[in-house]
Amino acid sequence: MKNVFTIFVFLFLLSSCQTRVVSSQKPLQNNSLELYQKYTIQTNDAKVIKLEVLKLDDEKIYGKLKSGEDVVVDKSNVREAKKLDLFSSIAIAVAAIAAVVFVPI
Repeated sequence: MKNVFTIFVFLFLLSSCQTRVVSSQKPLQNNSLELYQKYTIQTNDAKVIKLEVLKLDDEKIYGKLKSGEDVVVDKSNVREAKKLDLFSSIAIAVAAIAAVVFVPI
């Protein structure tokens, strides 16, 4: 029973590390993305791009890949954008560990 709970918590933590900032319910707006933050962007053709946003204008997102390559993405081509949310991930991990340690079975 404890192993099943541990696996469930681990899978939950993996999915909670990123916060969805743009989706079909939350369209891309001027203040959706922050400069110099890392995002995982999925385009309308299902291409996934992990980049650091360097510049934004009305039509394009300019960023840099981890490899150092510059990339430009049309804002109209963005289906979904996720941002790494480290603080929430740490809080969830601490709560999960506390639950495993302090809750008797």
